[in-house]
Amino acid sequence: MGTPPDDVAGMTRFSSTYLEFVDRTFKIKGMVPTLIYGALCLFLFLAMVMVGKRLVELEDGVLEIGLYFIPVGLIAGCGIALFWHLQLRMDLFQYTHYPVRFNRLTRKIYFFRHNGPGGVVVVPWGSPFAFFHIGRGGQDPNLRDLRCHLLDRNRQVQQTFTIGHFWDHDQDIREEWALICRYMQDGPEACFDDPLDRVITLSTLPTFRNHWMLVCLMMGTNLFPLRHNLLFPFYGALTLSRWLTFKTCKAPVFPPEIEAECAIAPDDPYALPEPRFMAEFASDPAIYERARRRHLEKIMWR
Repeated sequence: MGTPPDDVAGMTRFSSTYLEFVDRTFKIKGMVPTLIYGALCLFLFLAMVMVGKRLVELEDGVLEIGLYFIPVGLIAGCGIALFWHLQLRMDLFQYTHYPVRFNRLTRKIYFFRHNGPGGVVVVPWGSPFAFFHIGRGGQDPNLRDLRCHLLDRNRQVQQTFTIGHFWDHDQDIREEWALICRYMQDGPEACFDDPLDRVITLSTLPTFRNHWMLVCLMMGTNLFPLRHNLLFPFYGALTLSRWLTFKTCKAPVFPPEIEAECAIAPDDPYALPEPRFMAEFASDPAIYERARRRHLEKIMWR
């Protein structure tokens, strides 16, 4: 028996023409590191403002104020620059996510990098220079994701892209890969073992509700009962941090020529509706029960 296919909540679009996934950065954008470094930057900035205000109130001369304020400003500025370099520059003023498309009609993979010219890397499906594998996190080796190394003719890695979320078990990545392979090799009709699996769970719309639900997903099922009471301040702070982060980001836009290649027929029988919020279609009791059973099965083999 082969690996069962599953998008593991990373797929955002599905049709007869293409399926699309987010990249691993979507799941952690605006989360704990951003919250911590953002709060530290805010603290340093407010401390600098308060010191400056206090010095002005003392009515010292300009020279005296400068002698006290310049060192404080340098310390605060260096701290903010450090926190920006360590984390914030990777989240703020970037893109909400970096989608990856698999087009079964053109037999191409589209890796989004940015909205400008040359911002999409296009690779033929099955190319010997595209190497897919299970990657591990640099900071936490227990986290896995699906990665694609693009190689040159000397087999040296030129670029690396991730597809879908990161998880803590190889099987999640294998299931994601099984879905992609079935789609590209056998077509959309062969992608799901049960009709109730034919739903898109993830929504990339930058709404407060979606950010809250993503935070709940990241924090795990064990803490889920505490989200509205004991841990609500932490959940709320993470949700606000993610919401503010996404407010600074741009939505990814594929070039018109790629959108033309990926056009979906209006009567496509395999086009799945996109949810307005995460797990919208789980309001159907049958879909919810199917998802619950699959989750329990995963827990059993782990």
